[in-house]
Formats: sequence, structure tokens, C-alpha cells
Amino acid sequence: MASFKIFQSLLALVFMIISSAFLGTSIRLQIAGKDGVRDLISATCNHTLYFEMCVSALRSDPRSQTSDLVGLANIALNISIAHGSETLAYLKVLKSNAGNDTQLSGILSECTEEYIEGTENLEEAIHALRIRSFDDMNTLVSTAMTDSDTCEQGFKEMNRGSPLTDKNESFSKLCSIFLSITTLLS
Repeated sequence: MASFKIFQSLLALVFMIISSAFLGTSIRLQIAGKDGVRDLISATCNHTLYFEMCVSALRSDPRSQTSDLVGLANIALNISIAHGSETLAYLKVLKSNAGNDTQLSGILSECTEEYIEGTENLEEAIHALRIRSFDDMNTLVSTAMTDSDTCEQGFKEMNRGSPLTDKNESFSKLCSIFLSITTLLS
């Protein structure tokens, strides 16, 4: 009786391993496509919530034309970092134009802190991606997304219109795209 249970367990384990192998092959085949890289970008972006933005962002980088899935993940991460850095520069301009509006200056200072932290988290995610530490990477990028949301929330709490809504949403979407791509790697 005990040997039969062991046999069943081994059979189930073998079935799971074989199923995983076929599933992984199926995903790779769907992503590889017939038309090479163009299809790789489209197939990859089909797994994100923001297909058009994903395709546009990845194709904006010439390296995407010769990239594999890991390369596309790196590109998506670098685009997210660049967007965070651009937002930091924009925050500096907004803060210098805030004049004597201490409430606005305070919110912008908080946003600056959030984007510094978010961008640093994304830069740390580069290493996590390199060593395929998906849990660390997910935590770092999710935290960066929260940082942009926290910035936006600061304006709402003070009943002020945010001059950063578009940038905050884009940052969050770019991070989401990166996370979706990395789920294909894990």
C-alpha cells in the first residue's frame, strides 16, 4: 500500500515536470512568433495592461530590434528609470516656479523625495533582474509605483490639482509594463 502511494506521488511529480516543460515551450513559441523581433515585442506587450504604450516604449529603443525577452525587460526598466529622472527634473522646475506658495512647495518637496526613492528602487531592480531575484525585483518596482501614487495623493489631500498627474500615471504604467514582462521570465 505504501509503495503504491509512493508510485502515485512519483507519477504526479513526473506529470507536473512534463506539463511545465510543455507549458514553458508553448509560451516561448508564442513569444518568438514567425516574424522575429517585431512579433516578440507585440507578443510580449500582449501580456501587459498597456499594450500600445508598451509597444511604443520598447520600439523607441533601437536595441529592442535585436533583443530577446531579457533584453526587452532591461529596456523597459531603463525607460522607467529615465521617466523617473525626467520627472525629477520637472519637479525641480515646478518647485522653482512655486514662489511663495508654501503648500505647493511642500507637496513638490514630498514628490521629489518619493521620486528619488522610486528611481533608486528601480536602479536596484537592475541588479535584481540581472541575478533573477524576481521577488526582490517585484518589491522594488512595486514600491516605486507606490511612490508615484503617494506623490499624486499629496495633491488630493490638499485639495489641489496636480501638475504631475500625467507623469505619475505614465511612471506607474511603465513600471507595470516592466513587471508584466518579468513575469514571462520567471
